[in-house]
Amino acid sequence: MRRLVETHTRRALEWQGNAGFRAFDNFRKQGCVEAKPKAGQGNGQDGAPYDCYYAATFVPQPGQPALTVNGKGRFRRTDKGLTFEDLGAQPR
Repeated sequence: MRRLVETHTRRALEWQGNAGFRAFDNFRKQGCVEAKPKAGQGNGQDGAPYDCYYAATFVPQPGQPALTVNGKGRFRRTDKGLTFEDLGAQPR
């Protein structure tokens, strides 16, 4: 889970021109619930999707205070491994 979110975050920041991010300093899964399938989608052969909440902390620049972001993602186990869909930041 952490690896998927880190990879997604790194790619998003690189796309924005911020190539300094490598990994979170701290990552904590806060909980998961089974997600309802989207309209017109069955589960097929893939596993049921789960919406998971997490808190990720990183230091953006040396000498700057740590930043903690609360996020939500949809995870699904497929025959190719675990997939991740970013559902955005969530209010506290």
